[in-house]
Amino acid sequence: MTIMTRKDLQKIEEYYYWVGYKDWSPFPDELRSKLLSVYGKEPSPYSWTEQDIFEGSRKVIIDYFENRSN
Repeated sequence: MTIMTRKDLQKIEEYYYWVGYKDWSPFPDELRSKLLSVYGKEPSPYSWTEQDIFEGSRKVIIDYFENRSN
């Protein structure tokens, strides 16, 4: 069973900071809540893989920041 924890979310924030998206850090509370509500629990009867969480959260994060600046 794989879910996103607050510690995982912190690591993701640090990753984006260190790869060059310094103005995205820290993530807004709205984005943090959205990520934890989607990936913080198992989607019964299915389960997340680490790749599901990484790819899904990447898409949500990029979409959030691209739409915020418009």
